[in-house]
Amino acid sequence: MEITYERKHNESYMVLEGELNAASYEYRMIMDNNISAILDMNSFEIDGKKRISYKISRKENLSDYIETNDLTVGLLTSFVVNLQVALDEASRYLIDEEHFLLDKETIFLEKSKENCRVSLCYFPDSCGSVQTQFRDLMEYFVSKLATSDREASRKIYEAYELCLKGDYTLAEIIECLAVEEAPQEIQVEKVFLDEEEDEKEASDYEEYNTDAIGAEYISDYYEVEEGYSKNIVNTIIEKTKAIFGKMHFEDEASTERETSEDFVIEPDYEIDEKTVLLSDSKPVGRLVYDGNSNEDDFIINKDVFRIGTAQANDAVIHARTVSGNHAKITKEGNDYYITDSNSTNGSFLNSLPLVYRKPYKLKPMDVIRFATESYIFL
Repeated sequence: MEITYERKHNESYMVLEGELNAASYEYRMIMDNNISAILDMNSFEIDGKKRISYKISRKENLSDYIETNDLTVGLLTSFVVNLQVALDEASRYLIDEEHFLLDKETIFLEKSKENCRVSLCYFPDSCGSVQTQFRDLMEYFVSKLATSDREASRKIYEAYELCLKGDYTLAEIIECLAVEEAPQEIQVEKVFLDEEEDEKEASDYEEYNTDAIGAEYISDYYEVEEGYSKNIVNTIIEKTKAIFGKMHFEDEASTERETSEDFVIEPDYEIDEKTVLLSDSKPVGRLVYDGNSNEDDFIINKDVFRIGTAQANDAVIHARTVSGNHAKITKEGNDYYITDSNSTNGSFLNSLPLVYRKPYKLKPMDVIRFATESYIFL
């Protein structure tokens, strides 16, 4: 199935070929109710072809999520629990579970700390059973395993083997992935030296302020239960539902007016460097900051170079308008391409807004803007 993406008025959309039946029970139920587990959708026609548009702003699909995070047993367990929660919510409105596209490209997540909320893609035609589609997802997960973690690989592969039975449930997958943790001793008294206390507070602050998609939406953070066991699978799912019921997402970035920055040329070495560049020059792979803040310049030293506010990125930008996983630059031979990662406030190439997952070739002297922060590509 062909998937395309669009960006309109600072919102991102995924587009599939298909037609929604406005007279069907499921369509009316989805449109009349605010079902948070289902992506907002709309139908339209262009060039005689029916299409369905899904709003995916401030989300990332499962494929991008796995590419930017280490696949661990805890991460996979969290995903399966949240997938079960989403399917349970949809079933309350009698939506056929076979009408959800459970694919790494069509399942979207709004990540917060170590947990993530799943948003499902409704499609009017039958997409196959949950068991069949999830088995394909497990094949994808197995292909992404890190061979260095043998214990995690073993448990995930056991879950994959369970999928091969055909007749299984997601609750059984959660049980299979569950890790029994030994009870920990309670520390009655612990004394910190002043220096140790300061380091601990700094560590806690850094951990709290690490985001994944956008630091603009701080209210995305919430606590996560760890240590799943076979006897409390239902409790895990119920607690996850309760967490989502208490969450209130705010668009903090929308309350702050973005200020356009003038192109400032200062009399430094960059002027000489810019004047000798020819139109057919080969790029050297460098991002030179061209703003009024104190951001760094960056050397693109990887084939996949990730940019954002999250500390795991190769280029860390500190502006609050920049998302945690904002964009990436890939190198293919001597050429460089930039791709937006469905950032909240967008990426721009010479003032052109970038579409999610669409690569754009870079040339020397291109102006790249990540939200409000501008760089010159050399």
